[in-house]
Amino acid sequence: LGITDFKDMQVISAHVCKLLGITESLWSRSIADPLRDSIGLFLEKKSRTGEQADNLTYQEFLDSHEIIASDSDGSVPN
Repeated sequence: LGITDFKDMQVISAHVCKLLGITESLWSRSIADPLRDSIGLFLEKKSRTGEQADNLTYQEFLDSHEIIASDSDGSVPN
């Protein structure tokens, strides 16, 4: 993309998160808080490098973590 300005990268990242309906996890997040949404957890897992992360599908992630997929509003998609 040729983008080198960090501020531009932050703006693009914020827009992508908004489009995907995910929220940024806070560093001050308590372990007592409920789990984050499944898509956010999946994307965090996919952000790693390597063959295992590259080959991981969303369905495999859900199956391995016994997570029920839900939309950003908490409803389960059809």
